[in-house]
Amino acid sequence: MISLNEYLRKLIHIFNLSIPIGYMYIIPEKWMMARFLFGISILFLFVDIMRHRVPMVKNLFENIFGSMLRSHERDGKLTGATWVMFGSVITIILFSKQVAIIALIFMSLGDTAAGLIGQRFGKHKIWDKSWEGFIAGLAVCIIIALNYKLLPIHVSVSGAIAAMVMELLPIPLDDNFKIPLGSGAIMMMFMTPI
Repeated sequence: MISLNEYLRKLIHIFNLSIPIGYMYIIPEKWMMARFLFGISILFLFVDIMRHRVPMVKNLFENIFGSMLRSHERDGKLTGATWVMFGSVITIILFSKQVAIIALIFMSLGDTAAGLIGQRFGKHKIWDKSWEGFIAGLAVCIIIALNYKLLPIHVSVSGAIAAMVMELLPIPLDDNFKIPLGSGAIMMMFMTPI
């Protein structure tokens, strides 16, 4: 059974779509978007540091978001939201606009599907994830890839597969960081002519 707090966490995760949508329509220039997100990233990092060091900030943060925090986020580590911001900045800086946008969509929707389905139906474990979550996240990412017309289909599908492989692998980085960077790197590689 998935808790209401987990659904709220995943709903917030879906709001990460505001980053690729903002990059596509509101702040379409690469370096302007990167600077904007970097500023927000520094703010998120500051709050993360303060919530671990200043009791008043910790209490306020716990009252608002405490029920949604993972255990590692309570133990002195950054929240998933901070990783989203830094992952987004680096993704936008490193990759072409078309690749960055779809990689960030994979992170938002693919990771959400993998998490929800994996927690609800996951019975076949691989590392600390489940095959059921992996397949659900992959299906969502493949649907996105097939409908994303800004890249050749072989590029977007390779990114979809890479996104969910990155989500599955027990690499000690937050999914919100490793998914867009891993899938973006693979897509850029497949865009390079041989």
